[in-house]
Amino acid sequence: MATIDAARDILRKHARATAVLQSWTMLTDYLALNAVRERVEVFRVLLLDRKNKLIRDRIMSRGSIAHVPVYVSEVMRSALVLDASALILCHNHPSGDPQPSQADIDMTRKIVDACRVMDITVHDHLIVGFGREQAAFSMRAAGMLGD
Repeated sequence: MATIDAARDILRKHARATAVLQSWTMLTDYLALNAVRERVEVFRVLLLDRKNKLIRDRIMSRGSIAHVPVYVSEVMRSALVLDASALILCHNHPSGDPQPSQADIDMTRKIVDACRVMDITVHDHLIVGFGREQAAFSMRAAGMLGD
C-alpha cells in the first residue's frame, strides 16, 4: 500500500500544479488511486479554480457498500467558501460496476441545478468502479448533465 500512497501523492501534487482536465487518463488514475482502498461508497468533490487547477479534493461523505448520502448544501458551501469556479463530482462503486443508479442521476441533477444558479460549472460526475480492471463512467460523456 505504500506504493499506492506514493502514487496518490505524486498525482495530487501534479493535479494542483496543472489543469485537472488536461488529461482524462490523469483524472481517472487520480480518482481510482484515491478510491482503491475504499470498501464503502465515498463521494468526493474536486474544487477547481478558473484555470481548472485543483483548489481542494474534498471528501463530502462516506456511506455503505451500496449508497452514499450527498447533501447539495454541503457541496455548495464548499464551493462558495473556496471560491471554486468549477467542480468535478466523483464517487466509487465498490461493487465494480460504474453504471449510475437512478439516485446517482437525481442527485447529480440537483447539484448541477444549484451550481447553475451560482454560476459554478460542473464539468462531470465520474463514477469509479473496480473489477478486473479499473473503469470510470462519465455522466458528461453519457449526456446526463443536462447542458
